[in-house]
Amino acid sequence: MTPNYPCSFTIPAIMLIPFAGALLVRILPPGLSIRAGLLFLLAQFAFFPGLASCVFGCGGPAGDASYTAVFKVMGLLFRCDIISLVFAGTSVLTGVLIYLFSLGYFMGEKEAEKEKFSFWGLVFVGSMMGVVFSDNLVSLYFFWELAGLCSWRLIGFYRKEEDLRNADKAFLITSAGAGMMMLGFALVYLQSGSLSLSALHNTWVSPLVFTLFFLGVLTKSASFPFHTWLPDASVAPTPVTAFLHAAVLVKIGIYGLFRLFGATLLVTSDVSWAGWLALLSSLVAGAVALRQTDIKRILAFSTVSQLGFMIAGITAFNSFASRGVILFYVAHALGKGCLFLCAGIAEKIYSTRDIREMGGLMKRSPWLTFAFLVGMLSVAGIPPLPGFFGKLWIIAGMLFERRIFFAFFAILTTVLTLLYLFRLFSHVFMGEGNGSARTEKSCSGQMIFPVVIMSAISVLLGLAFLMNETVAWN
Repeated sequence: MTPNYPCSFTIPAIMLIPFAGALLVRILPPGLSIRAGLLFLLAQFAFFPGLASCVFGCGGPAGDASYTAVFKVMGLLFRCDIISLVFAGTSVLTGVLIYLFSLGYFMGEKEAEKEKFSFWGLVFVGSMMGVVFSDNLVSLYFFWELAGLCSWRLIGFYRKEEDLRNADKAFLITSAGAGMMMLGFALVYLQSGSLSLSALHNTWVSPLVFTLFFLGVLTKSASFPFHTWLPDASVAPTPVTAFLHAAVLVKIGIYGLFRLFGATLLVTSDVSWAGWLALLSSLVAGAVALRQTDIKRILAFSTVSQLGFMIAGITAFNSFASRGVILFYVAHALGKGCLFLCAGIAEKIYSTRDIREMGGLMKRSPWLTFAFLVGMLSVAGIPPLPGFFGKLWIIAGMLFERRIFFAFFAILTTVLTLLYLFRLFSHVFMGEGNGSARTEKSCSGQMIFPVVIMSAISVLLGLAFLMNETVAWN
């Protein structure tokens, strides 16, 4: 069907607003940069209800090309279906809350640092929109690499020698994976004669194509054996690490794999090895997280573990598991974003990232404790939070495909997640703490408010799914 004008207008508006905002940030006085970036992200998010009404108003079953809002420019098609809507909307919402947090976090920083964050953060969000709305593999690849450039600049935020080394490491690993992915796209074109995802729907491709693209996903989503760059990226300021882990970069890999091989292309032979590799990545990262003492590195290895869990769910190639991946993506974005921002607050309070030198935040900041606890339990998959339903559906999808050992190891990673996150919680929030390491710095309300909002959204989303499941069973 031909979309009406409002449906055609929403996609370019959502894509262009962050790039326009980035340009304006360079013109405005530096002191207004983060506030301006926040306003642009709010304006961008305001278009999503209209986009949702367009998508759900188009009719047709999920996965059907007619179930989209579309926009075409210079021969390139951009479209939004339910998958794109969820990934894009979650990223922008998380970005809004990260920018709100940044107002307090960067207080006292040089104005040039605020402008730098606001500019590259907006381009980062715009890159994510380009990836999720692209219907052409060429435009998808362009925005994929643009996101990598943004991550390189943001990881090396303070331009210290260690920062630059870690930024270069991340850029080289992810770019090498993107090169493999581009070879896969070339093979798709040679085999099918098309680069359009709509035209490639239900097209069979060789395992080599899957392998090449999967290498790109492993590097971008920091999965074993290419995971080392993500924990090292923790040298960046907290809002940057929250963007990397919760809103944009590592989630691009999940979206790419889901879009191409969860909803578009079919593989001519068994590729269950990819699921095993993802589960191995999940288990190893969870075990490593148990031994870490740096609060950000614990959360970074947690991200590696949860991404492996999602990749394993996608490679089950089951509709039930696919729905679980989408829901867990939302739960992880909100939960992990909340955890990283809470970690940034704890770092500000104690002037350290060593959890052994923290403690007692439960008494000092009940709201921060509530937010961290909700984010922790959702990522760990504890009911009735949304992470529970996402993980439950993924594991159920594995069982439906008779992948018993897949499900067993997925449950094991969930247990590991609860163990290392509870260890982190007990060190940071319980006990009296190390008095010599504590400072008298107070938490800014501008930093507390966004994490409470994230946790509240997680609670409401979990309760909504609980009621929906209850009605379905009755």
